[in-house]
Amino acid sequence: MVAKLLPLTFAAFAAAQIPASILPYIQPLLAALNKTEGNRINPITTQILDSFIEPIEVQIERNSYVYRDGATLLLDGAPWTASGANVYWLGLDENVIPPAGQPFYAPFNASYPTFGRITEVMNTLQTMGARTIRSQTLGVSVGNPLSVMPALGVYNEQAFNTIDWAVFQARQHGIRIMAPLIDNYDYYHGGKFDFLRFRGINIPSSDSSKVNPLVQQFYTNATIVQDFKNYIEHLITHVNPYTGLTYAEDPTIFAYETGNELGGPIFGDMDVPVKWTTDIANFIKKLAPQKLVVDGTYGINKTHLSIKPIDIFSDHYYPPDNTKLQDDIALVKTVNKTYLVGEYDWTANNPQASSLQSFYGIIERRQNTSQPVVVGDLFWSLFMHDVPNCNIFVNHTDGYELQYGNPLNSVQNNTQISLIREHFFKMQGVTVDSYLPAVPCPGNTAEYTYL
Repeated sequence: MVAKLLPLTFAAFAAAQIPASILPYIQPLLAALNKTEGNRINPITTQILDSFIEPIEVQIERNSYVYRDGATLLLDGAPWTASGANVYWLGLDENVIPPAGQPFYAPFNASYPTFGRITEVMNTLQTMGARTIRSQTLGVSVGNPLSVMPALGVYNEQAFNTIDWAVFQARQHGIRIMAPLIDNYDYYHGGKFDFLRFRGINIPSSDSSKVNPLVQQFYTNATIVQDFKNYIEHLITHVNPYTGLTYAEDPTIFAYETGNELGGPIFGDMDVPVKWTTDIANFIKKLAPQKLVVDGTYGINKTHLSIKPIDIFSDHYYPPDNTKLQDDIALVKTVNKTYLVGEYDWTANNPQASSLQSFYGIIERRQNTSQPVVVGDLFWSLFMHDVPNCNIFVNHTDGYELQYGNPLNSVQNNTQISLIREHFFKMQGVTVDSYLPAVPCPGNTAEYTYL
């Protein structure tokens, strides 16, 4: 019987026009068929074979690197876009007080998010059509007892648990990650002020509009720069037990950002030395040659445009501003690199804001060109339920939290969320209507529909 089945099997494989990249993964299936004894397997038709091949193709894509070719990003040779959300709290949170006995650092209100919260976010973003997450706490984790590096050269391996799960769940749901490596501000998850304090430079940080010029020591002091590099190396060479890959190896993390909203003593001055940005970008590329590097300066510093290892430039939009967006795209186009809207206000609460429709329209029309330059946008920011409690949404205090499916959302909020979802799918070449499908809480820990 096997001899009769095999010609049908091979015919199905031939008819399916299997890509060459898939063949090594299909061969074990053929070998298994050859070992089948008796009349215990039905002929494999082309249609059935597709059900074997499609998951393999998806897994190969998820294990392939996003790369840059001039002013476009590519995945498996096809244009790839990076639209999605900022979900800053995936590695370490500040919004939920955990049950008694769970890790909690009260001075910063810091705790680890539950795995269910992380999984729900992945399912939500997939439903929204997102491809990308930007998350500070998957890259910045220093200076408090729950951090990856609570003190200089001291590492807390427990802090990797939520980061590992977030990276794994992103992979399982077909979502890529971009992570800043340091923060400009003195936030609960850590930043450049921690590295300064580690070396005895303790300057006030509460007024971000004007800071002591000693803050530049973060960029110029060779000892502090090496401290930062040591932290980066420990972070991105960590092996994720769910994948067996280091973060440096895992294509799920498609880019590291040199920092979040980096600048100098005066807010918005973009005073980040070329030497430092070049050094850190080269160091990332040395440890992780396939990673893209994003310039974390707050705005486009024109002196950085010629830095070779930088792949992506970025800026943040509070509020969305069409003129600024077009100017930024035009500037980056001159050096044949890519541009990403790293954050933006999605709410439409600011009367000075350009509409989301027009803002998105600029980005979408660029995708019809051979070198789009602008490769995506990431709204600020996503919050969902306080899982395992699926009856309560987690709130944040900055006025920009997006809570998909919250029955308390205003009509304006849901209208904006519908626009975001339509835009994300359009960036994938798919048209959807304004309907907002429900997302289960917390939902599946892996996605198997392959749509």
